[in-house]
Amino acid sequence: MAIKIPAVKAVKKTAAKRTASPAKKAEAYLFFNCDEAKSEGSKHISYNNAVYRDMKSSRKALWDKIQEEIEAGRVKIDEANLDAARAAVLEGNPTDAGQYLQYGDIVSVECY
Repeated sequence: MAIKIPAVKAVKKTAAKRTASPAKKAEAYLFFNCDEAKSEGSKHISYNNAVYRDMKSSRKALWDKIQEEIEAGRVKIDEANLDAARAAVLEGNPTDAGQYLQYGDIVSVECY
């Protein structure tokens, strides 16, 4: 005895139209050890691969990384510029701190 299965009608769903909103972009920062000239070729993403978001906690982590590199002797900074670099990272534009660093730089990238 065969069981009869009723035919299923396909139901066409109408999707509500959505308007695409532009993606919000935010800035993030990368710290790089580099040569004295800060050439692009010396900034290696595999070596410095942390991304610091534009948030208070991330900016503090970026400053901690810079201090760690200074203390290890891999990055140099003139004592007179230390406060300006710190203010740029923690309160201003972190990329501005790069001008005070020797053998280190900070670049910004857009995040979506």
